[in-house]
Amino acid sequence: MKAVVLNKPGGVEELNLKNVEKPIPQDNEVLVKVKAAAVNRTDIVSREGTMEDLTGKILGVEVSGIVEDIGGNVDVPIGKKVMGLVNRGGYGEYVIMHKSFVMDMPDNLTFEEAAAIPEVFLTAYQTLFWLAGVKDNEKLLIHAGASGVGTAAIQLIKNLRTNVEVFVTAGSDEKLKLTQSLGANHLINYKKQNFQDEISNLTQNEGVNV
Repeated sequence: MKAVVLNKPGGVEELNLKNVEKPIPQDNEVLVKVKAAAVNRTDIVSREGTMEDLTGKILGVEVSGIVEDIGGNVDVPIGKKVMGLVNRGGYGEYVIMHKSFVMDMPDNLTFEEAAAIPEVFLTAYQTLFWLAGVKDNEKLLIHAGASGVGTAAIQLIKNLRTNVEVFVTAGSDEKLKLTQSLGANHLINYKKQNFQDEISNLTQNEGVNV
């Protein structure tokens, strides 16, 4: 199969298309024919080698595609459209996914949209609603509002809660404009402004709930 392999840590020029061996699913594993893979901060940091040396490895941690084969102790039907997290390898034609990370792909999503869900949107959802418990009519501060998780968080909160006032920080006016287009109410350029002072002024010293 073809896959994008990291030649050595560095820039995008170190990613090379190569022929590699097609993986075989073992017990509790699913082989997915990849239709789309997301590129997020984890992939960029991995490529740069700042976390660990992944020379010769296939990057990519979230994908969507079609189940091609299954290992033992797996009841996912072959031919099913799925999305999920993988232990890297997403930048290949096929990738191994543990059965516990397999998610049904909604029919109303494209493969490209579905590939953006497992890492970014679920991280944002877990943080907002399971951990922080954001409620209607609260004030919410999102740092790095133009990041993958940040943009997902803005969209989720605006669609799933009522009248939440969203404050965001980002490092450029261009990034802040993006967050505003997604529904952010208050924009703070942390390179030019002190976000604590700005929030105090905007909330009459009350601060935010989350």
